[in-house]
Amino acid sequence: MEKKKYLCRWGDWDDRAINTYDTREKEVTEDYFTSANGYDPEDIDAVATLEVGEECDISTGNQIVTRIS
Repeated sequence: MEKKKYLCRWGDWDDRAINTYDTREKEVTEDYFTSANGYDPEDIDAVATLEVGEECDISTGNQIVTRIS
């Protein structure tokens, strides 16, 4: 079974952020979303339930995750 793929986007659009870095993107698989990478259990669960084309705002990290496959 092929792993789910996501596009992670970090940027300065969040008022809570310290806006000190440029917007960047990274394509990852579901294995990327772990506590070792700084994700809370709630965020990991939210990402796991995304359908293709859906996105969620990660509560920490000024990040939007979109499922792409």
